[in-house]
Amino acid sequence: MFNRKKVNVEEQKKMALELNRKRLLNEKTRFDVKEAYKELRTNIMFSLPGGGCKKILLTSSVASEGKSTTNMNLAITVAETGAKVVLVDCDMRRPNVARLLGEKGDIGLSNVLVNDCTVKSAVHKTKYNNLDVLYAGKIPPNPAELLSSDKMKELVNTLSAEYDYIFFDTPPINLVTDAALISSLADGVVLVSRQFVTERKLLLQAVEKLKFVNAKIIGVVLNDVGMLKSGYGAYGKYKRYGGYYKYKYSADYGRYSD
Repeated sequence: MFNRKKVNVEEQKKMALELNRKRLLNEKTRFDVKEAYKELRTNIMFSLPGGGCKKILLTSSVASEGKSTTNMNLAITVAETGAKVVLVDCDMRRPNVARLLGEKGDIGLSNVLVNDCTVKSAVHKTKYNNLDVLYAGKIPPNPAELLSSDKMKELVNTLSAEYDYIFFDTPPINLVTDAALISSLADGVVLVSRQFVTERKLLLQAVEKLKFVNAKIIGVVLNDVGMLKSGYGAYGKYKRYGGYYKYKYSADYGRYSD
């Protein structure tokens, strides 16, 4: 009985890992999905000023809107152009990037911010050309304080000297303040919403919070759009800031995960 239970647990882990891998762009990803991310990449590139490292922060209004998956796939697409890209998992509450890549992610951002290791030793290479990641690291008791520290600014400056693009993956802005705290370090902010999940009033609330800290909102991604509605398959067409939609929403405000 014990052995059978152990096997079931291992099988569940393998199934979860395989599901995560399918969410990321690969050779089997549909053409329309890849094209949607390329259009998103183009729109973001033209929305940001030229010259120097470009820093893009992705957040969402609430949980389960596909933010981390969208961020990872966008980073992969930008790296395909030959640009040097690093994705930083700033969600030190419920990190997702390591899980998406099937890694533990025990060493990362939190370790650097408390001087437990250097930036160079904490950055990990991925199987994708030109794309590195900085995992969230061990979950600290004070993520907001760490993200708003001078050490965080120093880390971003260090990465800016090494990479062409930095992508920040942050918690939902309506749930915690983390995204607002570091929005000043980014050149632009992209909000991720999800069809039939995101509610209009919550998306507008997220916009107001970003505007309050003078963040530059460069667009909204409408995620999980059906092919018949947009022609872009599993991932929706890039929507410019200003066009919002009302959808049914239900979630636990006490917990979140993409």
